[in-house]
Parts: sequence; C-alpha cells; structure tokens
Amino acid sequence: MFKTSFYQWAAVALPVLGLVFASGCGSQSSHPNQISTFDGATYDSMLLAHGAMTSLGASITTSYPKYVPIFNQANAAYGAAFAAYSTFRTTPTTQAEVAVTINNLTVAIVAIENAFQLDMQASTTKVAEIRARAKRLRGSAAKAGLTVSDILTELEVSAAIAQTIPQAGPYAKLAALVMQTTSAAIVAETSAAGQAIDLTFIQPMPSIP
Repeated sequence: MFKTSFYQWAAVALPVLGLVFASGCGSQSSHPNQISTFDGATYDSMLLAHGAMTSLGASITTSYPKYVPIFNQANAAYGAAFAAYSTFRTTPTTQAEVAVTINNLTVAIVAIENAFQLDMQASTTKVAEIRARAKRLRGSAAKAGLTVSDILTELEVSAAIAQTIPQAGPYAKLAALVMQTTSAAIVAETSAAGQAIDLTFIQPMPSIP
C-alpha cells in the first residue's frame, strides 16, 4: 500500500481530521507467493495486528497492568486468526472462516482502543467527528477500488483521537502509547511490502501472565 509516513503525520501541526486514512488509501500491495488478493490482504492485516500487539504488549507489561485482561482477550483473538490463516494457506477453501476470525480480531482491537479512549477522557464530540470522517474516506476509497484494512483503519482512527489529547495534560503518556502502537503496526506492515509471505513474522505472542 501507499502510505504517508506516520512519523511525519504525528509530528507536523496539521489538522488531524484531514489526515485520518491518508496512509491507508492506496492500492493493495502484492506478495510474490500469495495465493490470491485475499491472501495478501489478510497477511498485511496480520502484520499490522502483530506489530501493534507486540508494541502494546511490551508497554502494558511494564507500565499499564490494568489492561492485561483486555490485551489477553485480543491476543486470543489474534491466535485464532493466525490458526485460521495458517490453515487457509494450505487449504484455500477456508477463506470464509479466515474472514470471520479477522473480523473478531478487529473487534478485539477496537475494544482495547475504546478502553484507552475512555481512560484518556477523549472528547466524545471529537471521537465522533474523526470516526465520521474516516467512514466517509473509507467509502470513497472503496468506490475508487482501493483496499483499506479494517485493522489499519481502526489503528489510525485511534491514533488520530490520541493526537487530540493535550500534550501537557495528565493523559499525554497514554496518548503517546496509542500513537506508538499505530506507528509500530505501520512499520511492521510497510517493511514487508512486496516481500514473500512468511508466517514466522506473524507468530502468535504469549499471553501476559
């Protein structure tokens, strides 16, 4: 996918609403050994989720233990998605099952984001504005034949919401964690763009004790 640099996006003082989805609106990249477009898109989604979960897990373990239960729920959803996707790679007729697990994984990631947004005391008005903007842009991308990962969408929306939190406020550290998580996800996916699908890059992570 074509992507605007997340680091540049987070650093410059530009309106957040104009940048949501900027990195996701691009044609689907391909991998030389992919079975189908669905295969490549699913691998990209798994890379995004793996990058986000790996970064988030490290931070939760060291600084935010209150999120361990909800993280482990998302981690279990990731494990189920990985298992389904691994089976699909040898049995391509199981695409429907993979789609269900990816959807469940997206829902689990959204649950973590919602917990962060609540604890950051993000403005409900701003959250609604950002999500409405993302929905419109996603619709436009779909009409143009562009592929946008649901997981990428949710991560970028979450980062955009976090960027509205005052940097000098009491929730700045948590907001920075959210943006760091999205950054790690995009780096993980971008670094594998055009490369062969390799399941060793997206192995499930252990739950946090």
